[in-house]
Amino acid sequence: MRKFSLRPRGLVAGSILVVVAVGLVELVASVAFYQAIDRQTLREDQARRIAEFLVVGDRVNRLGIEVSQVMTSHYLEATVTAGPPARTDPQGDEAEAIADYVRQWEPSLSGRSLRLWSEDQADGGRDLVGALELEDGRWLSFRSHHFPRPWPIALRAGATTLAFTLVCVALGVFALRQLGAPLRRLTRAAQNVGEGPPSPVAVEGPADLAALGSAFNDMQRRITGLIEDQARAMEALSHDLRTPLSRLKLASDFVEPPEMRTLVSDNVDELGDMLKSLSAWLRAQHEASTAEEVDLPGLVRQVLARWPDAAVRYEGPKTLILQAHRGPLEQALIRLVDNAVRFGGRATVRLVDDAEGRRLEVLDEGPGLSAENLARIYEPFFRGDAARARDTGGFGLGIPTAERLLKRFGGRLAIVNRPEGGLRACVWPPLATAE
Repeated sequence: MRKFSLRPRGLVAGSILVVVAVGLVELVASVAFYQAIDRQTLREDQARRIAEFLVVGDRVNRLGIEVSQVMTSHYLEATVTAGPPARTDPQGDEAEAIADYVRQWEPSLSGRSLRLWSEDQADGGRDLVGALELEDGRWLSFRSHHFPRPWPIALRAGATTLAFTLVCVALGVFALRQLGAPLRRLTRAAQNVGEGPPSPVAVEGPADLAALGSAFNDMQRRITGLIEDQARAMEALSHDLRTPLSRLKLASDFVEPPEMRTLVSDNVDELGDMLKSLSAWLRAQHEASTAEEVDLPGLVRQVLARWPDAAVRYEGPKTLILQAHRGPLEQALIRLVDNAVRFGGRATVRLVDDAEGRRLEVLDEGPGLSAENLARIYEPFFRGDAARARDTGGFGLGIPTAERLLKRFGGRLAIVNRPEGGLRACVWPPLATAE
């Protein structure tokens, strides 16, 4: 089971996470700020209206006019009673703050007994209830229906802030992804260093990323040059060794007895074949190729013609033309078919086009490989135990050479055991860039 972690996997992902976190903090802070302002505004507005109501109500009462008839409206009930109304809830912080603002608005009320509290209603609303003691000892009582709360306005402001935050975060994410594009291209290029032709990355973006891209291109050129120089030096050495081997081959004709002559001659031939395989493997490291029109079935039949006496056959359509690198594909197929014939006695090359892509499959009927040996099959000079026991020849460079040739030009090779026995080598051709 994979362990869950909140740690971002990349620089851009981490930066995006920071932008999102900042956006969330800004959203929460903005909503809290709007709520505080909204509450303050509502308190002051409610206090102003109550102060005006109390002053006018007091004057109306002095004139001997019925307050309830003059002051009552659809949102406010007013009446004069002998005593203050019964309080159902204690005076809360909100009501106390409004009472303080009332006294600030109307200093004439500061010496009067003023009581305020709020009551919840059955319909979910909330009323503000209060009473002011009049000069004649009676009380001017009032009830403000559905006393507004600050949250609706704060929520509207919060929704606006949320929309603005999301737009800013989206723009920030887009900008970060654009800035991270050179890094992603640099990563892909770094993964392919030494496995294909040099592919310089575009030097673009901010100054730091442009300098990094330029330094990477210089490093890639140096590494590629070192690899090619090493390969050419080894190739030249293997070529020079063929001259003394040719002399040994000639000298072996004069060796006695005949059994010793045969031993010397066979070993010289084996060394020559080994040098030839080594040279091909080294040359694959820096070989050049240009994509061209290739008829895959025709190419397969041409490859299979090298084994006229072996049980080799092709299965698939009669023609299929692609823009591909013919030379590397042909050399890879030769080595894979040779491996199949050498260890399985026969080979079948099948052209498949399904969900896994268009590919060639080289099938053999050999013993297959253990999981341990299959994992090492791409290592140079590696030969499985079955290959050594059967003395089938080869030096363990055929499959590594094929894999290097295909990968260098964008192709791919995958070798697996067949359920019915033997190996299946899947070759995805090295296509032109346009394909």
